[in-house]
Amino acid sequence: MDDKDKRKQKYHIPMTIIDARSEKPHVLDDQPKQLHPVEVKSGDGDQLMPTIEMLLRRIGQQLQKLLIALKFRFFRMLDRFFEDMEIPWLKVIAVALVAFVLFKKNIQFNFSFNGPNSGIVDDQNYDTPHPQTATFGAGDANPYAPVAATSLRDKESLNFIRKYTDLARTEMKQFGIPASIKMAQALIESRAGKSKLARNNNNHFGIKCFSKKCKKGHCTNATDDHHKDFFRKYGEAKDSWRSHSNLLSQNRYKHLKSHGKDYKKWAHGLKAAGYATDKSYAQKLIRTIEKFELYKLDR
Repeated sequence: MDDKDKRKQKYHIPMTIIDARSEKPHVLDDQPKQLHPVEVKSGDGDQLMPTIEMLLRRIGQQLQKLLIALKFRFFRMLDRFFEDMEIPWLKVIAVALVAFVLFKKNIQFNFSFNGPNSGIVDDQNYDTPHPQTATFGAGDANPYAPVAATSLRDKESLNFIRKYTDLARTEMKQFGIPASIKMAQALIESRAGKSKLARNNNNHFGIKCFSKKCKKGHCTNATDDHHKDFFRKYGEAKDSWRSHSNLLSQNRYKHLKSHGKDYKKWAHGLKAAGYATDKSYAQKLIRTIEKFELYKLDR
């Protein structure tokens, strides 16, 4: 070893680290050591999951903040837009209220004139009684509406038919109206004589009254909410049958006699002439006639 090497060795002092937890000093060798790759065990991946979840949570929080900021900017833009427009909101609200009131009145107007009570009368002779129409629909919910054949009880209907067969044929011979049609109308309008009008007014055909000079006992009001809700009142049931014959012999119904005893044409003709606004009125008559074989009364 020459003098130069001896000088290097002379001044070479190893680094010493004293651990306070230990009484013995640790000497670090300054010679490089060979590094080996660290082996990752199978369970080490689970330790990374909390870190990933934390990262995703922070990303979600940032996105929420961004969304809130965008909403704020959007509504600020809307406020500025409406401020620039200078819309007279009081006038707009007032116009909207007026339009609503007018629209509501228009609905009531249409209901009054195009509803179930319309179409009963277009004649100028208001002293002539007119038939009942299917107010509030054609079902049993309205006690004044004509019912379907399926709603008629067989026993009550057969008793009604036997009781008024002679009267129906008498009216047919005198006025030319098929007995089958008169009987069918009486059945569905009076519910085989059990309706309120039949029991209280002896009115078998739902005939209404439009007389402006109506005497006491001439008619009764059904619901007190419309001038067309007055129904004729008769002393006897046969009087309503004669009133019905007179009605079908004049004005818009008299042309129906050209159908002879064709009850189907009569049924559709009565509906077309406006006897009732029930859309299925003709079918109700036809099915009632065929259910109880009322066409035999026309022979």
